[in-house]
Amino acid sequence: MNLAGASVWGRVLTWLDHEADADAYARLRRSPLATDVTERLCTFFERERLQADKAEAAFARVAHRIRASRILFVPAVLSGIALKASRVRLVEYLTHQVRQLKDEGFAAEIADVDTGASVAENGERLARILAEHHCPTWIVSHSKGGLDTLEALVAHPEVARFVDGWIAFQAPFQGSPLADVASGSGRARKISRMALRLLGADLQAIVDLRTDRRGHYMDRHAARIAEIVRDVPILCVGTVAGTKAMWPSARWPTARWMEGFGLKSDGMVPVNSTILPGARFVGLRGLGHGEVATHHVFSRHRFEHVDLLKALFALMLTQNQSVAAA
Repeated sequence: MNLAGASVWGRVLTWLDHEADADAYARLRRSPLATDVTERLCTFFERERLQADKAEAAFARVAHRIRASRILFVPAVLSGIALKASRVRLVEYLTHQVRQLKDEGFAAEIADVDTGASVAENGERLARILAEHHCPTWIVSHSKGGLDTLEALVAHPEVARFVDGWIAFQAPFQGSPLADVASGSGRARKISRMALRLLGADLQAIVDLRTDRRGHYMDRHAARIAEIVRDVPILCVGTVAGTKAMWPSARWPTARWMEGFGLKSDGMVPVNSTILPGARFVGLRGLGHGEVATHHVFSRHRFEHVDLLKALFALMLTQNQSVAAA
C-alpha cells in the first residue's frame, strides 16, 4: 500500500507540474529557537502509552485555574464537514473533547469560524469572539486554526489580555509544502479552486498555507510575535507520522516525499513548521495530521485525546519539573 501510495503521489506531482529544488525548504529544515519540553511530557508516558491516571492527577492540581476560564477550540481548514459528521459520532472532530470537558464542568466550545475562509477573515472573526465574550479564555487550536489564532493576536493586540494560554496542535506557522503543491502551477490552482468551490471554501485558505507566504508573514511580524510569546503562555505540539515499530505501509506517502527534502512531518505539516519561535514545544511520534483531534470507529489511539490535553495543561501550569510524579 505504501509503495502504491508513493507511486500515486509521484504521478500527482507530475500531473500538477510541481517542481521543487533541493534548497526549496531550507528554512523548514532549521528548527526555530524555542524551548523543547518534550522530556517533561514523556513523564506521563510508559512504553509509549499515555498514563491516564498520571495525567488526571497532574491536571487535578491545576484544574481550578482552567475552570475559572473557558476553553475555545479553533478548528482546522475544511474541517466543517468533519464537524457536521461529528453529530452522528461515527467520526468526531474536536467534539468528543468538548463533550468530555463539559461533562466535567468546564466551559468548552468550538469557535464559530468559517473553516473554508482565509487566515485574515478568521483572524478577524476570532478577535471579535474574544472581545465579545470579554472573559479569560484558553485557546486550543488545530492546524490552520493556529494561524487564525496567531493572526487574531497579531492584528488585534488588545485581545491578548483575554487569552490565559494557548495550545497549538500541528500548526503550519512556517507553511506546508502540500499547500505549495495545491496552489503552485496554473493547473493546480484551477483544480484546487474548483474542488474548494464544491466544498464552499476559498482557494485563499490554501494559498495562506504556502511556505513562501508564511515565511514572509513570520518575518514581517517577527517583533509582534515575540511580544505575543512573551505575554501569552504558548505550547506548540508537533508530531511525526509513523514510527520505526510500525509497518512501512503505515507511513504517509506525503511524509516520505517531505523526508526527501530533509523534513520530518505528520504527513501534512513539517515538525519545524509547528514551532512558534520563542515558545515552548513538545514532539510526539506515531501520530499523523489530525489524529490528535479526530476520533472514529476505526481509531487505534494509544490514549484519549482529553487525557493528552490534560497532560499539556498540567505541563503549562505547573512549574515543578516532575509534574507527573505520582
